[in-house]
Amino acid sequence: MLDRTLMQSALDIFEELRSDLLAARHGTDRNHPHYRSLLNLRQYLILRSKDWTELQEKLFLLSLSSLGRSYAHVAASVDTLYDQLSSSLGRGEISPEETAAFHHLGIAAAQEMIAQNSRALFGGKGAADAAEQTTAVMVTLPSDAARNGGELIRGLSAAGVNLFRINTAHDDPAVWQGMADVILALNETRPAEETLKIFVDLAGPKIRTGRIRRLKLPVVLGSNKREKTILIRPLPAQTISERTDPNTRARIPGQLALERSLFDKLAEGDVLKVMDINGRHAKVRIMQRDGEGVTGVISKKVAVDESCKVSGGGRKGYVRGCVVQPERIRLFTGDTLRITATDAEGCAAIRDETGKTAVPAQISCTLPAFASYVRPGDRIYIDDGKIGLSVHEVEADGVLCRVTQAKPGGTLLKEEKGINLPDTYLNIPALTPADRENLRAVKHYADMLGLSFCQTDRDVADLQALLQAETCGHIGIVPKIETRHAVFRMPRILEQLLLWERSGVMIARGDLAIETGFENLATIQESLLDLCSAAHLPVIWATQVLESQMKNNLPSRAEITDAAMAGRAECVMLNKGPFAIDTAGALLRILEQVHQSFRKNRQLLRKEMLWSVADAPEDGL
Repeated sequence: MLDRTLMQSALDIFEELRSDLLAARHGTDRNHPHYRSLLNLRQYLILRSKDWTELQEKLFLLSLSSLGRSYAHVAASVDTLYDQLSSSLGRGEISPEETAAFHHLGIAAAQEMIAQNSRALFGGKGAADAAEQTTAVMVTLPSDAARNGGELIRGLSAAGVNLFRINTAHDDPAVWQGMADVILALNETRPAEETLKIFVDLAGPKIRTGRIRRLKLPVVLGSNKREKTILIRPLPAQTISERTDPNTRARIPGQLALERSLFDKLAEGDVLKVMDINGRHAKVRIMQRDGEGVTGVISKKVAVDESCKVSGGGRKGYVRGCVVQPERIRLFTGDTLRITATDAEGCAAIRDETGKTAVPAQISCTLPAFASYVRPGDRIYIDDGKIGLSVHEVEADGVLCRVTQAKPGGTLLKEEKGINLPDTYLNIPALTPADRENLRAVKHYADMLGLSFCQTDRDVADLQALLQAETCGHIGIVPKIETRHAVFRMPRILEQLLLWERSGVMIARGDLAIETGFENLATIQESLLDLCSAAHLPVIWATQVLESQMKNNLPSRAEITDAAMAGRAECVMLNKGPFAIDTAGALLRILEQVHQSFRKNRQLLRKEMLWSVADAPEDGL
């Protein structure tokens, strides 16, 4: 039986809501190139400026559709629900004249607009029915992607990948061109609706740690957990600590250089005894000899320098070829770190005979006039949040910080690591001179550009102006949302994007999690997805999707759930790794299953505070 009292109560609320939404027409330019998307965006912001939990619960009790899926067609959803309630109470429906005056998109038309914008940016045939959902997959290309005739790119495209990301923060125009040439060659044999797209990521003003001074430090070999393989070379070979190849994530064995007289006598089965700088001994069992290279297995972890003795086969010698390495700066919670914008080299703290810090550790920063942006109490994070700092004192050319977050055993501070300042508004443009130069190198093959460090609508306008000056109006624009201040400015950023023919948004969850707090990322990314849907703009879901599978071909359970959630976006980005083809195939299968069962989620529509004009910080604060 219908609860007429409940229906009347809901209808009264809709009367008020419709009045608010109608007001959005005033001040919205009817001649705007994407007028209806702009109008719907503003109506969505009006909808989210209040708490509609009570109305949502009433609709649920009346078995009516929820407003929690209305973001792409706010006014049409409100009118539909209003008519259902009004008719059930014996009243008339909204007149066609009044509906026409609303200038809103119908529900089906809004869904088609999102699908159309997604196809325009990411390509593909799209869903046969606009109400269905499809999600494209983009993969970041490594430096050697064009090797062997572009074998990797060809394998990825065969697996179903139709977007490829070229990151201008690495390599050079010749390498980027090689990647693009493979993709363009593949497109020559593909139908127009199945052409592969190229996403070129402009690096932006990434803030990083500077150079650390070089010292002739001991080389660490082996492990205390298990035996490890090392390479033994004769002089003049150099020794290196065990490290990781950034392109393949493969382990490179540590190397030990010996004097020629000792090296030449090594044979399979021999055992070398190595004494380290602390007087400990490790044994190296010779496994294989191949020309000028010898492979051995070391029994435990040792630190060696050129004072360390090596013996075996009746001969004795010394470790040789230790290279100059960056000084180890290990930070502990409670330590002090000085960050400077000068070109001074980083160095570890100097301690007195009691162990007390006499001179704090220091690192430089690539941001000019760094000290002018921060205030005491501001938070700073380094290396994806591995090191957390709080500004203690601001000096003329730097800041003194207290370490608030580090591993119990200390965290190593390294060169070229990203710096995040979530409490600090950096009034610097997203486009750097290098970005402008790189754009000219890639403009003839780029389908879309990723605008890194986009914080305001001005950053989008700058790129639009540059593309127009370069007669590149066909290239899509995708601002990367990776700072707290970009989140606050999202409505303005979206309105600026709607002035461009093809555009979308990337939710760069890595930096965004650090900037907004890891515990807040889940709700913020949902809010961003909904807001972009209100503007009918497609979204790229990025950072650490199926990262474990990309590295070792075995995903974690949490990553599978995360990949399924990514199906809410129009595109999902995978990073590079040795199992890229397998990972892309797995992601496409996950997305296909998700889209067979889910589309959008019902929400309670509590008041959204992220884009409240009263709460958003002003530029420059």
